[in-house]
Amino acid sequence: MFLTNYWYAAGWASEITAAPLARTILDRQIVLFRTESGRLAAFDDCCPHRMAPLSFGSVVGETLQCGYHGLRFDCDGKCVEIPGQASIPPRAKVRAYPTVERWKLAWIWMGESEAADPATIPALTWLDDPEWDFSHGTVIYHCNHVLLCDNLMDLSHTTFTHRRTIGTDDVARTGVTAKATDETVLVERMMRNTEPSPFYKKIGGFAENVDRWQKIEYTPPTNIIIDAGAVPAGTNDRSRGIDTRIISMITPETPTRTFQFWAFARNFRLGDDELTRWIADAIVLTFNEDKAIIDAQQRNVTARPGQRMLDNNADAGVVLMRQAMNRCLTREQAGAGAAE
Repeated sequence: MFLTNYWYAAGWASEITAAPLARTILDRQIVLFRTESGRLAAFDDCCPHRMAPLSFGSVVGETLQCGYHGLRFDCDGKCVEIPGQASIPPRAKVRAYPTVERWKLAWIWMGESEAADPATIPALTWLDDPEWDFSHGTVIYHCNHVLLCDNLMDLSHTTFTHRRTIGTDDVARTGVTAKATDETVLVERMMRNTEPSPFYKKIGGFAENVDRWQKIEYTPPTNIIIDAGAVPAGTNDRSRGIDTRIISMITPETPTRTFQFWAFARNFRLGDDELTRWIADAIVLTFNEDKAIIDAQQRNVTARPGQRMLDNNADAGVVLMRQAMNRCLTREQAGAGAAE
């Protein structure tokens, strides 16, 4: 089951052009496109005429034209032209989804259109702040979105999964504190006088031990932002350290396929394009290490539907996140039932 009355990242804004883009979101086939004026729009990827995919069509002015028989639809999904026919029946329309371009991402609202409030889009200010640079990309996992959220909420796995990149022994050894509100979860870990990871040595230039922090915040539906950084051990001097945000906007494609639209933002070595590219390559390597094990984990979950996962102390944030997701689902389903 998916939460629907929330904004999801549908893609990086730069991906959406006048060439219609077919994408599956929450197990629904969607077409994304830009009109001639640059307006962002999204439809069900199905023409009401003969049910051909609209992603096979093309943009004509401020409309999307079906590539099969030429019907044209405005950005509200209303048919405005049927070739060779003057009258347009009321059924000649396609579902249009609210869309917004913000923080370099294209956002889509999959639920009740009248509830779509752009003010509730997550504030990813680091991606528009001139005092920060960022690398970004997309990874597609063959897993349920909750498994990916689990992975990001419990970073103790980095000690074992990411030995070549970001993993150090102290992460798994150090306990966490976890707290939740009705919908949000915050997990914190502080590691003092510890050896920096290979990744931190490269980007921060650390030669000695560091004090290192991880603060992981979950907000619904599936957004996880990690505040992570380090300073020379015992100094508490941010000017000599590194401050980063690892942003994951997680969008379910199907029950067993998931998009991760990620960004790694930093407020140091600004304008260093070589570092930006190096970080992008390193993050892709790291997430692909996650992908290999989580994709395999999903295969186990699918093959063992009756087996319950075991929780340990490091899963405190995972448990709270799953509880928050369930509360949101319960409320949404109750609201849908009351409306029927």
